[in-house]
Amino acid sequence: MEEQKPASLLKSSVVSGIYIGIVLILISVVMYVTNNMFATWASYITYPILIAGIVYAQLNFRKSLGGEMTYGQALGVGILALVFASIVSGIYTYLMYAIIDPSLQEQLRIVSEQKIIEKGTVPEEQLDMVMEMTAKFQKPAVLAVMGILGGAFFGLIISLITAIFTKKNPSDEIPE
Repeated sequence: MEEQKPASLLKSSVVSGIYIGIVLILISVVMYVTNNMFATWASYITYPILIAGIVYAQLNFRKSLGGEMTYGQALGVGILALVFASIVSGIYTYLMYAIIDPSLQEQLRIVSEQKIIEKGTVPEEQLDMVMEMTAKFQKPAVLAVMGILGGAFFGLIISLITAIFTKKNPSDEIPE
């Protein structure tokens, strides 16, 4: 009988990451179509998706390993899955802001300016300077890169927690 090869952490992470990325894109498309791209509440929808996606990736990888997975493996697959999801989502973000609807850049600038004015933390004479600085970070390529880096960071934070619950250490007992 041929022994099965253990699952590849990288392959499992890529597949899970693509699934998570597609779900994030679908949510973004729904937000765009319903004209809620910049609604504050809309950004909170992604957090449960990220958590569920990481748990899915970890449990799927554990299953492919035969039901046992160390904390380090769970952490690794969770982080990598979200990195790949962020890359997929970052490509979509770039295409959305640069090609599909470039007017979103201006809409984002207006929403950002309104939020800064509402908070009242920036004196009026400095508002133009702050908005000029903010505009530099709202270019499609910068948004995509920040999304990827942010995804990696959130992947780390979420995976540190979820790996505690999804790991299943190999048994130390010797079968009789």
